[in-house]
Amino acid sequence: LKSVALAAQAIQAGQAQSIVAGGMENMSLAPYLLDAKARSGYRLGDGQVYDVILRDGLMCATHGYHMGITAENVAKEYGITREMQDELALHSQRKAAAAIESGAFTAEIVPVNVVTRKKTFVFSQDEFPKANSTAEALGALRPAFDKAGTVTAGNASGINDGAAALVIMEESAALAAGLTPLARIKS
Repeated sequence: LKSVALAAQAIQAGQAQSIVAGGMENMSLAPYLLDAKARSGYRLGDGQVYDVILRDGLMCATHGYHMGITAENVAKEYGITREMQDELALHSQRKAAAAIESGAFTAEIVPVNVVTRKKTFVFSQDEFPKANSTAEALGALRPAFDKAGTVTAGNASGINDGAAALVIMEESAALAAGLTPLARIKS
């Protein structure tokens, strides 16, 4: 989102007429970090390794706890039950599966050729939606963050990779190019 804001500011300032703005997240290849002692060398004993996924995105910056606990806290505060979360998750999974099946995202996803040692394949759709999700399967999952909690692997956001890019243009430039704007940045 920051790249979109920067692009809009540059266009508003007259520095450009069109800019491609984008962002990405690569959680599957997030590194582990060593603590500061690693620079000078560890002495006898164990060192500490930090998971960047937790440190950069899944920890609440103001309270220092996992975002799953934030979800638990919000559920408690607003009376959002486990059943409500599972129902929404199931509805969301079904809508995603139907959209994929209908080809709704085909024009928005760029297929990527993936080459591994064992095979080559084309990655062309989101792998997270579970078309075969059922209320029973979701209900059988254990809480992920609090033993008495309501947030599970089935009703929480997944740990995924993703990327997006969009073209931000001055309206006159879009119209001159024969394009119909999909949205407008008002401020």
